[in-house]
Amino acid sequence: MGGALSGRSALISGAGRGIGRHLALGLARAGMNVALLGRRPAGLDDTASECVRFGVEALTHPVDVRRPAAVRAVVDDVLGRLGAVDLLVNNAGIADHDESPPWQVDADRWWEVLETNLRGSFNLCRAVLPSMVAAGAGRIVNINSNVATKRDIRYTAYGTSKAALLALSDALAGPLRAHGVSIFDISPGMVRTDMSERMTACLERDQWVSVDLVVDAVVRTARGELDPVSGRYLHVGADDLTELVARARAGLPDGARTLRLLPYGAGDPLA
Repeated sequence: MGGALSGRSALISGAGRGIGRHLALGLARAGMNVALLGRRPAGLDDTASECVRFGVEALTHPVDVRRPAAVRAVVDDVLGRLGAVDLLVNNAGIADHDESPPWQVDADRWWEVLETNLRGSFNLCRAVLPSMVAAGAGRIVNINSNVATKRDIRYTAYGTSKAALLALSDALAGPLRAHGVSIFDISPGMVRTDMSERMTACLERDQWVSVDLVVDAVVRTARGELDPVSGRYLHVGADDLTELVARARAGLPDGARTLRLLPYGAGDPLA
């Protein structure tokens, strides 16, 4: 599936606005047909109207990714109309907006973040993977966050959901590799979006990461250029992806750029 993307198909969740919209446009520009998922029909329609200008097919599906049956129905429709999903981008996500300690926040809102970011990604993986495994090819990108690996008490739901997503990718990477399917966690860094502009941690920064870096990374993923780092965590706001791929070809240490428990030293029974 590497190389030219013309005629290939991508499914992007959260495609009606923010990073998801930019990713959809970037993949369409590269020649991929796109299936656009999100909660708001108007945003999806707007993204689709821009995508078709590149001569590709653009499908829109308003859906709540937390609902397994609804996700399954959408994926079945996409497969029926486009023939395959060569790239799945799990981008739909929300964050804590109440930055109080977790024992003070609204519990239902806390779980909503987990269900959207983690269960939504799981639902899409579960719906798409059988066709990828049967075809012996495919790629999945989970849009992750630096909060997954660096604790921030203000975003316990968001951080927990993204750390769990890292763990899910790690669990899937080995089995999927045997079927020709690759999976990646890509952290955009501080990209200016509606969501990030409501997060104090983002507003404390003086510089924003260009969304073009994220688009470029996902397009390169779709082309197969980043396959040597499948199963690894990538941070486009800091990484030189070409160098990281070269390091991977030379051999990265076991567990590098994955979620791991570090032993305290010699004699640790968990080492």
